[in-house]
Amino acid sequence: MFTQKKKAYYSKVLGFKSLEDFETFSKRYLKYLEKNTLTKNRVMSGFFILVEIQKEAMINKSLINFDNIKNQHIKKYANVILELRKNGSGSQAITKYLYENHRVTVSRGTIEKFYKQNGL
Repeated sequence: MFTQKKKAYYSKVLGFKSLEDFETFSKRYLKYLEKNTLTKNRVMSGFFILVEIQKEAMINKSLINFDNIKNQHIKKYANVILELRKNGSGSQAITKYLYENHRVTVSRGTIEKFYKQNGL
């Protein structure tokens, strides 16, 4: 229906983080509009579909990605690490914080890999 470039553009405009979310929205909206005649209310109701899919995307986004991370300390302190990174701390500062506050030794490279994998 759309080219990949247009899908990416429309996905960005509608606030989706991935192309799959846009494709889900477009398929559901198309089926919804095909059911009956087109009216203002049917078009406006489509925005509720949009909001619903955006909420689902936010729920999925809040999940932490642990792919290829075997370090048990990273899994235990994942929220702390991500929060420190959001506040602007680098991987070396996070390593130091974990050692000083929790007596846990985690390599700087592992921390970098973890927060890059989670989009920070």
